[in-house]
Amino acid sequence: MNSTFTEQPSTLVITCSSGVSSYLAREVKDLGFRVGHTTDSTVETDGTLADCVKLNINLRTAHRVLYTLDRFRARNANNLYNSLVEIPWENYIDPSGYFSVDKAVDNPTITDTRYASLKTKDAVVDRLRNKFGCRPDSGNERDRTCLFVHWVGDNASIYIDTTGESLSFRGYRGATSEAPMRESLAAAVIMASGWNKRGNFINPMCGCGTIAIEAAWIAQNRAPGMMRDNYAFMHLCCYEASVWTKVVSDAIKAYEASKNIPCAIICTDIESDMIDATFENAELAGIDKIIKCEVCDFMSTPVPETAERGTIIMNPPYGGRIGDPIRLRDTYTGMGVFLKQNKAAYDGFIFTGNPELAENSGLVAGHSKTFYSGRIECHLLENPTLQPEAEAQFLRRSAKR
Repeated sequence: MNSTFTEQPSTLVITCSSGVSSYLAREVKDLGFRVGHTTDSTVETDGTLADCVKLNINLRTAHRVLYTLDRFRARNANNLYNSLVEIPWENYIDPSGYFSVDKAVDNPTITDTRYASLKTKDAVVDRLRNKFGCRPDSGNERDRTCLFVHWVGDNASIYIDTTGESLSFRGYRGATSEAPMRESLAAAVIMASGWNKRGNFINPMCGCGTIAIEAAWIAQNRAPGMMRDNYAFMHLCCYEASVWTKVVSDAIKAYEASKNIPCAIICTDIESDMIDATFENAELAGIDKIIKCEVCDFMSTPVPETAERGTIIMNPPYGGRIGDPIRLRDTYTGMGVFLKQNKAAYDGFIFTGNPELAENSGLVAGHSKTFYSGRIECHLLENPTLQPEAEAQFLRRSAKR
């Protein structure tokens, strides 16, 4: 095997959505890696490019896995170029291939961050052209070799992005809703709920089914990257396909041992087209035989008895792009009633980006966990404390409909 791919360890920086890093760190540790420096949206560990393969296929809450090539000081673009051109790019990039450069740049000498990408591309191309007499193509497509430049102040880092397209995209979302939740965020929300994978999992207001599908894959111990057939690491000239074959084989064995889950997974939505979308996505995800989908109002969602304590997660409209905030007040109150009615056997959660509406459910923000869906600050609120008067008023209004 090529030692560049399998034997040269470096710092790995794994990215995620803001608020998710604690769950990502737990995943990294469970996979047998050391957890190093952690920020709100990154987790560091150590490993080889071969280790990146294992991380890419198994991590549920991550976006990208970055392999550190070098960290150095760069006051300006010439300093950046001079350091980058010394890196042995011939060990990683095919001189007749293709690569892209992404960046995060905040340097006082740079007024257009695209210039940092250009200088990086120049350094790679010049190095390879001087050695081989030919140069790779470059552009913005992330479906082949990918590099990432992080340059803040005088501190610069250059990484191989071993992922390419974000790990959020599992490959099962053939149908979607108006505001779908990212798959990686859905996985983090499920982890935050503390669901034990043995009690029933109920997902009213399921939209296109992302939360329910992620729950099924978690229960089955199915590696979330198994459906993908293209990662950026596959396009490195040092790549060894046998590493991928071994990682996939291990993932299949883990899935086969756990695919027959002991619990029910139920999702409902009042919109029939959303249930159609959920079932289509469940078929693509290979779980259409174990997930139960039903068109109904959330209050009519089946909540069967559960041998072990179950979990209910609801992801209602926030009143921004979807839903009238005034009309949604009653909906949120109803959700609080629904969760309270089932709290003897189920832990109940509402995931929302509207704290004012959340108050109508009786769920207390002080008992919440904070996430970000894009730029929207969201909270996972646990178990209702709805006052009896509010519950009685809602039930009376419901009886009159």
